[in-house]
Amino acid sequence: MPGKRNKGSTKTAAQAASATIGHATIHEATCLTDGGVKKGRVITQAQAESLRKNGLDVVVCGPQHRENMRLAKAIEQNANGRWKLCPPQAGQNSLPHCQPDPRPPAGHTFYETAKRHAL
Repeated sequence: MPGKRNKGSTKTAAQAASATIGHATIHEATCLTDGGVKKGRVITQAQAESLRKNGLDVVVCGPQHRENMRLAKAIEQNANGRWKLCPPQAGQNSLPHCQPDPRPPAGHTFYETAKRHAL
């Protein structure tokens, strides 16, 4: 509805729209020692692509697995060109992801699924 904002929200409508693609949001990410992925602040797709070019991690979060995977692929493609899709590899808390193929740069574009979520 026009003119309505979530209570407690400090984002403007333009900021929220630039960070949300459909139902997915993109976040800075940190890999945890148990294989999990901790999501950080919400970022735009352009910011995610820049972070990936520099070898840092990002994660796509949201309720739609296919949408998350599609967006993760697009981020990795735009950032690094050639990439490969990888299943969760670092334990029960890990997430599927895209990564450059061949390496470098380091890092991953993780994405949530119906049963696996960033922390």
